[in-house]
Amino acid sequence: MATMAALRERVQRIYDTAPLRAMPEFPPPPERFLAPEQFADAIADAVLEHSAKVLHPFILRLMRGEYTRRQLQAWAKEGFHDKVQTIRNDAMILATAATLDEMKKQARVVASEAGVAGVGDSHPELWLRFGEGLGLTRQEIETSEPTPLTQVILEAERYRSLSQRIGGLPANMRMGERVSSIVFPMWGWALVEKYGVPREATVWFQAHEEADEDHSQIGREIIISRATTPEVQREIWLHHKRSQAKQWLSYDAYQQAVMAAEPAGV
Repeated sequence: MATMAALRERVQRIYDTAPLRAMPEFPPPPERFLAPEQFADAIADAVLEHSAKVLHPFILRLMRGEYTRRQLQAWAKEGFHDKVQTIRNDAMILATAATLDEMKKQARVVASEAGVAGVGDSHPELWLRFGEGLGLTRQEIETSEPTPLTQVILEAERYRSLSQRIGGLPANMRMGERVSSIVFPMWGWALVEKYGVPREATVWFQAHEEADEDHSQIGREIIISRATTPEVQREIWLHHKRSQAKQWLSYDAYQQAVMAAEPAGV
């Protein structure tokens, strides 16, 4: 299994050289049944290679130092709304888990995201500190109006959360959080080194290295426990394909927000 350093080196090469593309891509499901552990490895690699967090033009431009402070402020405002929604999403995943064991695992994620006593500050709180490091006030961030695309995405997320059935596939199977544990600290480094953001304002990005690695392990365990037939493996694979497409739209919304803030700089 590749080390975190090797995975970050692999992603950095993509950040440095990948062309800007307009649409997401995702490979087709495996043609044959795989052992559950092998399947979990395959889906993890597919998500890493095709994640919006790695390939979306918004992120490529961010990592190449192309944004202005005003554009980063627009991102901070836009991103706050989905950080709050993430807690709601995870709470519904917990509520609809198939077994008690799965509920316990998902409860760890909710506690981490929401900042329950004993596990640190909530992730929206850490994001607010990022915005403050860019010169915004908390009120400016919390009362900001998201782009129409983000509003549509948030409404769809809320509907999807409410419509989940007990025992169905979790809306988030955590493989994308493995990507987060790899790339978010890289983003934090870029914000400090390329944009002059105070290091103490990038705690949100550093905090996800350990938290999301834990979350991704939870996802891997759940996938292995469920991926025991060809039909379920195909369902899980297509679930991730749809999730990656949805995530691409979220980054489209970030791109729209920074373009609206300062079009000439994009």
